[in-house]
Amino acid sequence: MKRTPKQTQLDQVKAALLNRTPVNSIDMFNARITRLSSIIKRLRERGYPVITTRQGSNGLAHYTLPEGWQPPPHL
Repeated sequence: MKRTPKQTQLDQVKAALLNRTPVNSIDMFNARITRLSSIIKRLRERGYPVITTRQGSNGLAHYTLPEGWQPPPHL
């Protein structure tokens, strides 16, 4: 994930989710984001219906947005 100048970590995660790219803590760590769950919590508080899934027994959470969901203009 390429970071643009002055783009916050929240903006990076939000952009990935809106591009329908599933995010997880390993991929985001490579983008220098170490507190993904905190960012997901803030997005949920702002009205983003982030879905959490876990694959396998390793407990790694993968975050996505519902298919076709788009944020209202005020978000």
